[in-house]
Amino acid sequence: MGERTLREGRPPSTSVAVGLAVLATLLWASSLIYIKIGLEDLPPLTFAALRYLIGAIALFLYRQVRYGRMPPQVERSSAKWMVALGLVLYTFVPAVMFLGLDEIDTVTFNFVFQAGIPLVLALTAGLFVKEPTSGWEWAGVGVVVAGMYVFFPAVPEGSEALGIMLAALAACGIGASNLLQRKILRDGKTAALDATLIPMALGSSVLLIIALTLETWPTFTPQTVLLLLLLGVVNTAFAFTIWHHAMRTLNALHAGVIASAQIIEVGVFAWLILDEELTADRIIGSLVVIGGILIVHVSRAMVARRQRLEPEPAPKAHDHPLAGAS
Repeated sequence: MGERTLREGRPPSTSVAVGLAVLATLLWASSLIYIKIGLEDLPPLTFAALRYLIGAIALFLYRQVRYGRMPPQVERSSAKWMVALGLVLYTFVPAVMFLGLDEIDTVTFNFVFQAGIPLVLALTAGLFVKEPTSGWEWAGVGVVVAGMYVFFPAVPEGSEALGIMLAALAACGIGASNLLQRKILRDGKTAALDATLIPMALGSSVLLIIALTLETWPTFTPQTVLLLLLLGVVNTAFAFTIWHHAMRTLNALHAGVIASAQIIEVGVFAWLILDEELTADRIIGSLVVIGGILIVHVSRAMVARRQRLEPEPAPKAHDHPLAGAS
């Protein structure tokens, strides 16, 4: 069922769209804090699976109330890519993300995760979607690498090295999911909401099955139930909904700039709530990485402007769908 079937009304004004996008990134930034708190009582794989399964249920209910009792539709040509997206974005990425957060502090994990996404996209764009990486993009990648060098004054070892590796794998998963989403939405026949709901339901269900075979079912407390509902309903279903709504007005450059602020937002939240240290190296390294990410986004916007007469490969809502989403 195409995007036209899911009637969305008028796009929001620019000011409203910016506000919605900022709110979504703040919610995603707070997700890492909630996850870190919840990992004290919940096993990581079960926690991750339940978070996204609750989110999928909330999105399904929203879809039914907003658009009627139509079942989500999938184009035959997109079915295999929807399955792949679910396994990558909602099975693999949550698993390595929650396992990584169980090993290292929130600021370090988020820094590697956010910095790794533009690196992965720059390295894979020309290979998989025939969008060669420009010189300016490579310059931005170089700045990101320099920021990472500043952030880590010493070579990580032990559990820190493991957590960093898992964060890097999560970034790779996000890069792969961006390519899959563009492939699914390229022909415009699959609604953006369905392209989120169906893979999320599939991937989280697979992850829950894996979790049940590897982990002991936890004892839920009022705090863990509240955290799961908060992460699933507010930080997943609601945040993705307002993000996609905002992207109907904002372009990929705006989205990238707003999303990159999560590097700072997570650091501030972790400092205020988790009492994690914000050293000069971490602050300077984060600012340098943000600068590199902005160079990449500006470069891509310039290329897109030169190609504006060509048909867009995907609806605007997913031009920059999950950059830094947590």
